[in-house]
Amino acid sequence: MRAIQAGAPSTRERANTPVLAVLLLWAFTSVLMMVAMRGNIGPTGFMDADDALRLQQVRDLLNGQGWFDLHQYRIAPPDGVAMHWTRIVDVPLAVVILLFRPFMGQAQAEIMAIVLVPLLNLAAAMLLAARLAARQFGTLAGVIAAQMVVAAIPASIRMMPLRIDHHAWQIVLALVALNGMASRGPRAGGTLAGLALALSLAISLESLPLAIIFAGVCTLRLLRGQREWLSAFMVSLGLASVALFVLTRGFSDIAEHCDAMSPAHVMALLWCATCCFVFLPRLRHRPPALSLMMLAGVGLGALAIMGTRAPQCVGLDAFAALDPLVKRVWLDSVAEGLPVWRQVLLVSATMVLLPLFGLIACWRLWRNAQDQASRDWWLDMALLLAGATVVGLLVTRASAVSCLFATIPAAWQFRAQVAAWKADPLLLRRLARMVLLVILMVPGVAIGLTVEAVMRQPARPSAAGSCNLPKALPALGRMPATTILAGLDLGPAILVNTPHTVVATAHHRASAAMRDLLVAFLGPDRGARAIMAKRGATMVVICPEDGEAGIYTDLAPDGFMAHLVAGKAPEWLEPVSPGASGGIRMWKVRQPVAPDTVR
Repeated sequence: MRAIQAGAPSTRERANTPVLAVLLLWAFTSVLMMVAMRGNIGPTGFMDADDALRLQQVRDLLNGQGWFDLHQYRIAPPDGVAMHWTRIVDVPLAVVILLFRPFMGQAQAEIMAIVLVPLLNLAAAMLLAARLAARQFGTLAGVIAAQMVVAAIPASIRMMPLRIDHHAWQIVLALVALNGMASRGPRAGGTLAGLALALSLAISLESLPLAIIFAGVCTLRLLRGQREWLSAFMVSLGLASVALFVLTRGFSDIAEHCDAMSPAHVMALLWCATCCFVFLPRLRHRPPALSLMMLAGVGLGALAIMGTRAPQCVGLDAFAALDPLVKRVWLDSVAEGLPVWRQVLLVSATMVLLPLFGLIACWRLWRNAQDQASRDWWLDMALLLAGATVVGLLVTRASAVSCLFATIPAAWQFRAQVAAWKADPLLLRRLARMVLLVILMVPGVAIGLTVEAVMRQPARPSAAGSCNLPKALPALGRMPATTILAGLDLGPAILVNTPHTVVATAHHRASAAMRDLLVAFLGPDRGARAIMAKRGATMVVICPEDGEAGIYTDLAPDGFMAHLVAGKAPEWLEPVSPGASGGIRMWKVRQPVAPDTVR
C-alpha cells in the first residue's frame, strides 16, 4: 500500500469549491429526504415540538405581533410566556411564506417554507465544508466533504425538511466561522469568524462555548506573532453583538436573562472588544507574556461585569432557576440535552466516531506537514475540533458542530484511502472496500431518520408505542377554542394545528405553568381539577402510549395521568370522541368551576 502524504496543499491542488457537483449531490439528497418523509410534510408532521412552535411564532409575526414582542400568548394563560427565542430565525421562513402566499395560498406557502429553508441550510453546510476541503486538498476532497455532511447524522437530521428551529442556522454559522479561521488574511478572517459567531450568539447562547474556543485559538495565534486575529475577532464579535441586540431585542426587555443575549452579555463582550482594540496594538513589540497578562485581566473584567449585573448567570447551569420538579421530571428527560454516556449506543456512535476520525486525520496532517504554516493550521484545526467535540460529548445536540468540523480532515483521510485502495491488486479486497463505502455513505439519510426517532424518545424508558396525533387534529381543530391541559410535547402541535390554547409546553420560561401541568398529571384527580380551574382549562388531551405519559405513570402510579391511561377518568370529565383519534384520548370538563370553589 502506498504511503499517504500530508502537508500543505500545493498551488495545483488548491481548487475552487466544486459548486455544481455539490449542488447535484444536495439535490439527490433532498429528493431522498422528501421520499423518506412522504405523507408527513406539513404542519401536522413536525417531529419536534420546537419546530412546530417556531412556525406558530412566524404566523404570529405575519399576523401583526410586534417584532420585539416574543411572547407566545397561547401558552400559560392568562399572561402567556415570553420566549427566549429570536426573530432572526423567523425572517427566512416569513420571507418564503410572503413570496409564495400570493400564488399558492397560506397553507401551501407554509409548506414551501418548512421544506425549503432547512434544505437551503443543508446546501449551505455542504458548500462551506466542500470549500474548505477543496482549498486544502483539491476538488475530489471537496465533494467527499459535502457527502460527509449528509452522513454526519447529528447535523444532517437538523437540516431535514420540517426542521425549522434554530439549530441548523448555528451549525451553518459555525462552518462560516471555521472558513474565516482558514483565511490567509487575519483581519478579514478574524472579522468573518467574529461576525458569524455574534449572529449565532444572537440566535442562542448555546454558541457561547464555541465562541470561547475560537477566541482561545486566536490567542494562540497571537502568541505566534499573528496579533491581528484576536483583535479582529473580538472587535467584530463585540460590535456585532451590540448591533444585533438592538435590532432583535430592542429595549422593551432589558432584564438579565441567562438563556439569551442580555445587556450583561453584551457589555462583557463590548468590554473585551474595546480592550483588545486599544491595548493589543500597543503591546505589539512587548513580550507575549505581557499580552497574556493583559488578556487575563480582560477576562476577569468580563467576569466582574457578569457578576455585578447578572450574578445568577455566572454559573455553568443556565437552568439553575428552573423549578426543581420541572427540572427533575422534564429537563432530565430531554435526550438531546444529555451527555453522550446517557444516550443509546447508536446515538453515541454518531456523536463520537466522525469527530474521532477527524482528530486522527488532524494529527496525521500535523505530523506530516512540510512547512510551519501548515503545521500551525492543523494544530489550530485540531484544537477547534477537539473543543467542539468536548462540548458535543457533554450536550448531544451540540455534537453536530464537531461532526461537521471533522468532515474537512476526514475528507483528506478518505480521499487518500481511496487512492490506496485503487493501488491494491486484490480485486476481492477492493470490491469489499467499495461495498463498505456504500454502507457508510449512501444510507446516511435513512439512518438519520432512525436516529431522529430514537433521539425524540425520553431518556427514561416508558410504555412502548405511540399515537398518531395528525389523525385527531382535524376534529380537535373544529371544536370551539378553549384552553387544553395536554402533555408538554403535545402542546405545540395543538397550537399550530388548532385554535386552542394550552396550559404549558416544554419551554422553560413558562416554569410556573410547567409545574402546574406536572402537579396536575402527577397529583390526585382533585388537584388536577383545581389547576385546570386556575388556568381556565376545559379539556384534557393525552396520548396514553407516548413516553411522556409513561414517565408520569411511572412516577405517580395513582396520579391523574395514571388514572386517565387506565381508563379511570374522574366523573367530572366527559369523554370526547375525536373521530379518527389515532390513539389520542380527549375529555371535556362537564361543568367548569371557579378556582376558589375546588377543594
